[in-house]
Amino acid sequence: MNAELPRLLVVTSNNFNLVNGGGITLTNLFRGWPSDRIANVHEDRMPEDHSVCRRFYRLSEEEIRWRWPFSLARRWYGRIKTDDARPTKGGLWEVNSQGGRWLGLLKRAMGEGVPKYACLTDRLKAWIEDFRPTLLYTFLGSLEQLHLTRLLVERFQIPLVVHMMDDWPAIVYQRGWLAPIVGPVLRHELKRVLAMATARLAICEPMCRQYERRYGYKFLAFQNALDTERWLPYSRTAWKANEPFVVRYVGSIVRGAQEQSLLDVARAVAELSAAGTAIRLEIHAPRHESSYLRACKIPDHILCLKGPPDPATIAQLLAGADLLVLPYNFDPHSARYIRLSLPTKAPAYMMSGTPVLVYAPADVATADYARREGWGYVVCCAGTADVAAALRLLIDDETLRARLGRRARLVAQANHDATKVRPAFWNTLCAAAARDLGAVKG
Repeated sequence: MNAELPRLLVVTSNNFNLVNGGGITLTNLFRGWPSDRIANVHEDRMPEDHSVCRRFYRLSEEEIRWRWPFSLARRWYGRIKTDDARPTKGGLWEVNSQGGRWLGLLKRAMGEGVPKYACLTDRLKAWIEDFRPTLLYTFLGSLEQLHLTRLLVERFQIPLVVHMMDDWPAIVYQRGWLAPIVGPVLRHELKRVLAMATARLAICEPMCRQYERRYGYKFLAFQNALDTERWLPYSRTAWKANEPFVVRYVGSIVRGAQEQSLLDVARAVAELSAAGTAIRLEIHAPRHESSYLRACKIPDHILCLKGPPDPATIAQLLAGADLLVLPYNFDPHSARYIRLSLPTKAPAYMMSGTPVLVYAPADVATADYARREGWGYVVCCAGTADVAAALRLLIDDETLRARLGRRARLVAQANHDATKVRPAFWNTLCAAAARDLGAVKG
C-alpha cells in the first residue's frame, strides 16, 4: 500500500511532537506512513519528533505577517523582554512588567490578538516544490492558517483534506473590538476553504453532526488512536487504592478549556485532605500553564505540580494513578469552544484502565460519551462540593473504580485502537488524493 499513499503535505499550527494534543494526534494517526512521503509546515516552537515525519518547515514572520496597522508596532513590540511575559492561547504575550501590562489589556480588548495573514515566500514555495505533494492535510484554527491553506491549494492545485479538532469557529473573533471587522472575514474564509476541500473530517461524531448542519457538508469522525500492544501490558488489572489516594491530570491546561475547572478539582482535593482523607493531586503539564495553581496555596504534599510526562513512560504513569481527571470549564465562552471536542488524552486515559472522573457541563461531547458508554464518572454541576462528593465516593468504592476501569478499556479497544482507526483514516486520505468522492463519503 505504501506505493499508493499520497505525498502528504501537513499544514498545522503545531508540529509532530509527543507533548501537545495536536502533535500527539498527528504522530499517532500517521505512524507508519513512509517518511519520504510526508512533510510538515508548522508554526510550533516545540521540539519536533522525527519518529513519523522527518521533513519540517517552520513558518517565520516572513510567511505569517501582521496586518496593517498592527504591523507598524511589531518591531517595538518585539523589544519587550519575554522573561516578564507568558504565552497565551491567542499567540500574544501577556506581559507582567509594569510598563508592558497594558498590552495584556489590549489583547483582551481585541479578543483574539493581532489579525495576521499568510505570504508564500520564494523559500517556502521552493521547499514545497522540492517535496512535490499530491495531497494537503490541515487542522486549521486561525485566520492566517485559513489564508495559508487557500493560497497553497490555489498555488499547487492539489486536493485538500480539512480536519477540525475543536470548535474554534464558535469563539474566534466573537468578542472584542476587532470582532465586527475580523470575525466576518474569518468565517467567510472558512467557508471558502471548506468549499475547496475534497474531504472534511472532525474529531468526533457530535462535531460531525453539528458541522454538517452548520456548513452543509458531510464530515467524517477521526480522533487520536493508540497502539494497543504498547498500552495494554501496563493497563490496570487491580483497583486497590494507594495511600495516599493519587488523583492525576496529564496534559495541557488551556485558559478557555480546563483552567478554572482544574482549580475546582484542586480545591476539592484540599478540602478532603483538610478533613482527614489521605489524598494527593498530581498535575503533569507545562510549568507556565500550571503555575497559576500556586495562588491557591495548597501544600506541596497535596498538590504536586510536575512538568509534562516522559512519552516513553506515559502508559505506566496513567495506570499508576488511582483516578484520572478530565476537567472542562463551565463558563459560556469555554463551553462553546470545548462542547464538540474529544481531547487527545481521553483514549489514553481510557486504555490505562484507571477510572476517570469527567468534570464538565452535561452537553460537552466528552461528558456525553463517558456517560453514554459508561467509561467515566461524570460530574456536570459546577463547584467544589460536587467534585469533593464524587472523589469521596470513588475513594470508598473499589467496585465502582474497577467497573469504570474495565469498561473504559473495552470502549478504548473498540473505538480507539490504531489497528482499526489508522487504516480507515489512511483510506480516506487516499480516496481524497484520488478525488474519489464516493470512496470518501463511503
